[in-house]
Amino acid sequence: MKICCIDTNRLPSDWTAKTAARTVDFFSSVSADDIRWVERSEAETNNAYKQIIPYIVVLQNDGRILCYPRHGAESRLHGFYSCGIGGHIDIEDARDTFEETVSAGMMRELKEELANFQEDRVELVYKGIINETESPVGQVHLGLVYTCLCLGDYAPQASEETTGMEWKTPEELKLVKKELWSDLALELVNPSC
Repeated sequence: MKICCIDTNRLPSDWTAKTAARTVDFFSSVSADDIRWVERSEAETNNAYKQIIPYIVVLQNDGRILCYPRHGAESRLHGFYSCGIGGHIDIEDARDTFEETVSAGMMRELKEELANFQEDRVELVYKGIINETESPVGQVHLGLVYTCLCLGDYAPQASEETTGMEWKTPEELKLVKKELWSDLALELVNPSC
């Protein structure tokens, strides 16, 4: 399967130099012309590319944040909690603009990972990027952080991938062992976590 990547050297060096969360205007710096559709097996081990991963933090109106214990396909993250829904953008998600392509991939991931996801019952807002340089996995990924605010009394349900899903307050999240990407994303979404 081919996935959405950008040549690492096409991105501003301060975005990729160290592990950090940054508020940047990603979509004014890149365009659909910058997308490289690369076989996932090659992209996972080639630092010349950054795989673009939408990473969505789902929030309730009362400020609680969706989190779930990691299990499933990515065994390196088992034993940690995640506060993000996300995944690769597949070639089937390709649209006319980079932003539309990311949006299509993001909607597909939300529908896959939340059992009753209703696109018309949420508000999505782009917050910034996360970059991680501490592991071989992190070195080939760049996260685009979004919030997904559930409107009214809407509360999505867990799918198989998000079994064990809970809604936690920022105070409760401080006590949970989270994956690094969740810690970075929460810096952009709610620094008190």
